[in-house]
Amino acid sequence: MQQLNLITSSNKTIMYDQYCEILIGHPYMLSRIIYCFVEEAKHLSLDEIKKLIKGVRIGDKIVNPHFHLMDKEAFIKDEGLMCYDIYFYIDLPQLDQSTKRVYINIEIQNKTSPGYHLVTRGIAYSSRMISSQWGREYDSENYDGMKKVYSFWIIPQATKSKDGCINQLKIAENHLSGNYEEKRESYDKEEQLMIYLSKGHSPNDKYESYDEILMPIGALLNNTLNYQEKNEVIKEYGLEYEEFEERMRDMCNLGEALELEARQEASKRKNIEYVRKMMTKLQMTFKEAIQFLEIPEDEEKEIEEYFKS
Repeated sequence: MQQLNLITSSNKTIMYDQYCEILIGHPYMLSRIIYCFVEEAKHLSLDEIKKLIKGVRIGDKIVNPHFHLMDKEAFIKDEGLMCYDIYFYIDLPQLDQSTKRVYINIEIQNKTSPGYHLVTRGIAYSSRMISSQWGREYDSENYDGMKKVYSFWIIPQATKSKDGCINQLKIAENHLSGNYEEKRESYDKEEQLMIYLSKGHSPNDKYESYDEILMPIGALLNNTLNYQEKNEVIKEYGLEYEEFEERMRDMCNLGEALELEARQEASKRKNIEYVRKMMTKLQMTFKEAIQFLEIPEDEEKEIEEYFKS
């Protein structure tokens, strides 16, 4: 924790977000997300999906022809830069001996109200995932080569009323006239899932649906749970303890450091307001207000800098 104190608050937040991505991007978590929500993997077992993600060790190398992490930064001329949290494709074997490739993006969104609808942003991400396939999966001579994309949005700071809600948005056919049906594979190319979790959810309360994935994700991303509480959930839900231990411990330490800084910042803001009121309403000098409030010397210097600016 002493070393963490030397890192700036903004860098700690970035590091915390990176730990979240690492834990959710672990093969054990990705396999559960795919198992629960990806239609093209419904016939596969959890272990089969996990093996597809982890690959096979041959000598000193891991060979994995089925799973590929994509570049997190996607730039297309005239479309700008888009940055993903987790982005990959996986080739899923089908019952008819064929293989279906799907592109998957997972976003961890801590801001519940960023100033726009997250669903709208999700559409932009899905659209970019499709357009970036141009020249690789499909082109003007073969649009049917387009691969399906999934965009998962995990919102771990949702209100309690949304806790456990999973909204699926996808392209659907609607017959306005007649009953001719398009081939589903021709338009089933985009799916978005919004997963809402509340940090107020108790680890002792099971979710009515999809508990096997919601509880582990919720525990890992819940910044109010300590290391031991997270650890108990990980063990209960059959995740490999050793695989998560170190990262989870580091993330908890970071979370505690960020929480402490937030409390200190809130206290400082209150003291600034108290000093301001005493100086204006009671006509006290800065020093008199500081002495009356018994503010520590180190904090006094910070507050003084505020009034100087």
